[in-house]
Amino acid sequence: MEVFTNMTSYDAMKKISVKTAINEGGREGVSYTPNKSFEVKTSMTETPDTVTPELLFAAGFSACFNGAMSFPLEADGKGDLPRKLRAEVSLYNGVGTDFKLRVTLIGHIEGLSKDETLSYMKKGEQICPYSKATAGNIEVVLEAE
Repeated sequence: MEVFTNMTSYDAMKKISVKTAINEGGREGVSYTPNKSFEVKTSMTETPDTVTPELLFAAGFSACFNGAMSFPLEADGKGDLPRKLRAEVSLYNGVGTDFKLRVTLIGHIEGLSKDETLSYMKKGEQICPYSKATAGNIEVVLEAE
């Protein structure tokens, strides 16, 4: 099995975490952790008892990105400001099996202007592992409210 690492020397880095999820059935299936502490039914169409894979991606991206923004905010003495980060993940289909994602991240930091919020979002974008993983692969739009 060939492993691609995008020229990053992972050997020189400290591994913080490894998480495992398993999917059976694809989009019309179930995803779960090996110990079943997390289990969710997936479907192309959201229903009260299912979610789409895009929703799962939005939850992970928004949590990671919001956490990444805490570093520049803390450095500026603003780490205690309440903040929200909304991720909207859109799925597109071109021709045949040409599927693509587009993500819009909308941030709000209590007490800061839209421009200040966007500035912290841009700093967080440089830190967030999800942002690094998607850079150059999908369109990610940053907005502040």
